[in-house]
Amino acid sequence: MVDAAYRIAGKNEYYIFAGRHYGRVKMTPPDHENLVSRPKLITKGWNTLNNSGFGCVNTVVPVPGHDDQLYVFFGGRYVHIRLDNYDDSFVIDGAHSIESGWKALVQTGFDTVDAALKVPGSDTDIYFFRGLHYVRMNCSSGKLTGKVTPIKTGWPSIVKAGFDCVDTMVSIIDRPGHYYVFCGSQYAVIRLDNAGHDTLISAAKPISDGWTSLDDWV
Repeated sequence: MVDAAYRIAGKNEYYIFAGRHYGRVKMTPPDHENLVSRPKLITKGWNTLNNSGFGCVNTVVPVPGHDDQLYVFFGGRYVHIRLDNYDDSFVIDGAHSIESGWKALVQTGFDTVDAALKVPGSDTDIYFFRGLHYVRMNCSSGKLTGKVTPIKTGWPSIVKAGFDCVDTMVSIIDRPGHYYVFCGSQYAVIRLDNAGHDTLISAAKPISDGWTSLDDWV
């Protein structure tokens, strides 16, 4: 399974995280991908994550308004880092508990995070997913924009794909408003507009069918 994915700002590349390893995949539109950096231990390639004790990653999401900055979540902790030409550095030093930086999330039961996605058209908001539920949060105010809601109620495209939860969601290169959604051993393609309306574009299929570069390690 794919635990987390990040589209590298300014490049046609993704970081893919699976278990204790990560790799870098180059995508040539429409859907041709190849592995450009072989899988290696997260602790060997990311100084910030190694220094934070993150042997694995649950979620990676760009900071709203700063595509070169990331929030990375693992268990009940997170780090805020910057990525500059593949080199990572801290924006806020070290790892912090989710509760210390995202109190509203923890108060609603999100003491860990499975997946996260910047809200299209917003410079402040992120969707957070945990288990069968999701919530929208304003990162500037630290307040929830809406209540915790079942994925099956708020994301018909994910339900149509046959998923009841989300491992990771990441934008598709050269297809504005389109996203890969990963769940277990499968992935699907959805479209999400600025009004929050989602549509299933491509039905779920095995990751091994569409992401051959991930064979043998995801």
